[in-house]
Amino acid sequence: MIGDIDKGIAHSTLASFADDTNICKSIGTSEDVKLLQEDLGRVYDWAKENNMTFNGDKFQLLRSGTNHEILNNTYLVTSDNQTIDTSPHAKCLGVYLSDDGTFKHHIEQTKKARRIAGWILRTFYSREKDCMLTLWRALVQPVLDYCSQLWSPHMAMDIQALESVQRAYTRQVKAMKELSYWERLKRLGLYSQQRRRERYIITYTWKALEKLVPSPSNINEVEPQFNQRTGRKCVRKIPPSQAPARIKTLLSSSLPYNGPRIFNCLPRRIRDLTGCSVDSFKTQLDSVLRIVPDEPPVPGYTSLCRAVTNSLPDQVDLQRRDTGLGRSVGTPLL
Repeated sequence: MIGDIDKGIAHSTLASFADDTNICKSIGTSEDVKLLQEDLGRVYDWAKENNMTFNGDKFQLLRSGTNHEILNNTYLVTSDNQTIDTSPHAKCLGVYLSDDGTFKHHIEQTKKARRIAGWILRTFYSREKDCMLTLWRALVQPVLDYCSQLWSPHMAMDIQALESVQRAYTRQVKAMKELSYWERLKRLGLYSQQRRRERYIITYTWKALEKLVPSPSNINEVEPQFNQRTGRKCVRKIPPSQAPARIKTLLSSSLPYNGPRIFNCLPRRIRDLTGCSVDSFKTQLDSVLRIVPDEPPVPGYTSLCRAVTNSLPDQVDLQRRDTGLGRSVGTPLL
């Protein structure tokens, strides 16, 4: 897979995995395109020296940016001088990245989870709770969870589309059909899909703080900030002020920026956990998440949502305001 974007930096980055190789370069001028082609030539020479051949038909080129002159008038070639076709999206380690910097195509591909859920309902006669939840957790949920820290959507339409898979499936569980979706989540002991993704984001951010996993970005590393009054928090990054609005939105919803935001809304006793096992951290985290209202925005329920969104920072903020005003917290009655 080969990718270039017009940022004006003149160096290529090579990353190889078990099943693919990625060459990424920021392109600012047509001269940068020539430099990238030279880098590709070195890779081709290396392959030839090691008695290897690249399959040019499997090359994928992602191009993103606003410099249409470069996008339309330049091209890259394979080792046998065949033009590398531009792709609207490319798959890397199981995740699709689109040429506009989003993961919209990957989110669309999660319709596989809907097909699996339909297969379960057609194949298994039982609608008992234990059977249905076991099948869901074993066959459907992994499809929706895979690498969700990276591609977690921020647009309401995408959040609703993913939520609708679990909403339709839980409605088929015995004695659950007449209950609202929010009530079904509580009765079945399930998180909404949005809450699950944020739980994964929190866990990864905590692991990065504990140096158990790499920071999600080499540019914006996850860094702790200690305060005697508030405890440990993540240093929050602010998107560049001169960046276009679309870029700011993409950055704000990405893991390096969104992770610290969600992590910092947690109680101090969770943020200050250190030196413990991952399972222990998850257990403590779940004890907090279970008491925070989980009101996923699905059709027919949006008018009943009291928080701005179902994201943890918004729900925690509403919960704190309710507590301060002496109001009861939790999901409203439907």
